[in-house]
Amino acid sequence: MNFSHLSFPMLWPVRLPRVVLAATLACAGIVGTAAPATVEAGEAVEIGGRTLRLLTPRSALPSRPWVLAPRLYSPEEPGELRAERVQAELVKKGFHVVALPFDQPLTSGEHGRAWSDTYRSVRVSLSLSDQVVLMAVGEEGPGVIRWASDNPGRVSCLYLDKTRTDLLDWKGTRMSPGQLQPEWWERVSKANGFTSPDQVWANQPAPADTASRLADARVALLYVADRTDPTLSFRANAGVIEEALKRRGGFFRAIALEKEDAPPFDQAVKDSVRFVEMNTPGVSPSLRAVAYGPHFNQVLEVWKAPTPGPNPYVIYIHGGGWTQGTRLNVPNLEEYLQAGISVVSVGYRFIAQAQAEKITPPVRGPMHDAVRAVQYVRSKAREWNLDAERVAFAGASAGSCTALWIAFHPDFAQPASPDPVARQSTRPFCVAVAQPQTTLDPRQMKDWIPNSKYGAHAFGLGSFEEFHAQRESLLPWINEFSPYGLTSASAPPVYLHYSEAPKLGEPQRDPTHSANFGVKLQERLNDLHVPCVLVYPGAPNISHERPVDYIKAMLRGAAAAPASMSADL
Repeated sequence: MNFSHLSFPMLWPVRLPRVVLAATLACAGIVGTAAPATVEAGEAVEIGGRTLRLLTPRSALPSRPWVLAPRLYSPEEPGELRAERVQAELVKKGFHVVALPFDQPLTSGEHGRAWSDTYRSVRVSLSLSDQVVLMAVGEEGPGVIRWASDNPGRVSCLYLDKTRTDLLDWKGTRMSPGQLQPEWWERVSKANGFTSPDQVWANQPAPADTASRLADARVALLYVADRTDPTLSFRANAGVIEEALKRRGGFFRAIALEKEDAPPFDQAVKDSVRFVEMNTPGVSPSLRAVAYGPHFNQVLEVWKAPTPGPNPYVIYIHGGGWTQGTRLNVPNLEEYLQAGISVVSVGYRFIAQAQAEKITPPVRGPMHDAVRAVQYVRSKAREWNLDAERVAFAGASAGSCTALWIAFHPDFAQPASPDPVARQSTRPFCVAVAQPQTTLDPRQMKDWIPNSKYGAHAFGLGSFEEFHAQRESLLPWINEFSPYGLTSASAPPVYLHYSEAPKLGEPQRDPTHSANFGVKLQERLNDLHVPCVLVYPGAPNISHERPVDYIKAMLRGAAAAPASMSADL
């Protein structure tokens, strides 16, 4: 399990900032309990016939993201310290926060109806985004998870704090013995409508058992808890839902601390807020979860530029080591759209899913998925108002490696294929990527970066040492999937961005994302007379500081595109 072990000093929480509600409420026709220009955070307002608690940011983000929770959490209440800080920080970031208790317990057929009604009325009244962040603390968890599972298309991500995700664990089953404390059971039974522990068994499925719906909808989940909580088995609850999500390719992260207010409390809050930001789409896609293949991960998110077309576009391939990640978060998305550049973000099968399908080497699964996605988008160019000749590949980390691999590989187009998608070209106009691994050859990695440790999993191995030792037998696959080895004079222009300066031949702080990868690829492309820009802190003669700047200049400043971009449009 991917727990975070952090070591930062604790900063004590502060009171929620005062927020300005009057203008928002007046515009939306919402009645508040008071009408001053500025009111205390957590103002009670009436929307859709229900009284809610509402936090409004001083400056809302353009995409109007929001949080729905059973309560506004308080630092005065036991167990709510972290959640209160997360809500406060999200308000500062530009999120609205709406609180409404569940009106019916899990045992009721009316469970969650008020939340569903509130979701619709609040979203319309306040012009909020169509996907919401859900939060839950403690015994609220089962109800919130159940609502998310019943409404996965409405949810961007979940924040769960000390939450029970497995009803069966209440009796000490599955992954831990559990501890059924009377005072705790009284609270949980009241919140969920149970009259005895035995009734849990009749109330199935448990929240964790519905997690496949969240995974299929690509809803990310963060689980934060204290290892020493005597009333909650961290392993049982975090472990059960992690297993359920990852079995279907879902995205899960856990943060485990020794106790709620212990260091690194502040870092846990920051990580939680960052998780929510990364898994909240800045702009709702024009086309959601467009399938380009039969697997549930073979889907695209499409954002169409609001300009007359055909428009150039970006194919974005997310990072995560080909083992995790989300297609919903595209860096600088709104900036692309404002420049008249459409964006397509690619979901793909992960290494574990490729292994389950007996694909060898496992990296063939995600990489060839991306190939098919590129061809599928080109086949839709006219329908989606795209300029098929002006496309940039972008990505992060492993997604960047995939983007470079496709760009350098001989064109995958099969002009004589009966499949119209397979007839499409995979050649881009340019590539602009962040933190890419430019080789998957362990010998090159070791030579360039002495403390290299990446890549074994791509070929189904467990350690870099094993990967390095078996290099000769793996060489045909390495040559097939390593971007560096596929470079040629016909490669498109390349832009490489790294967050730290290179130090050739020296151990790196982050060897997986070292700029040494970029130095070596730039040397190779320079020898082939292929334009290559390498950017890192302190790099000389930089015209474009970010990938988005380079892509805008290339796609919107391009007078002509390379020939033979598409065999059949």
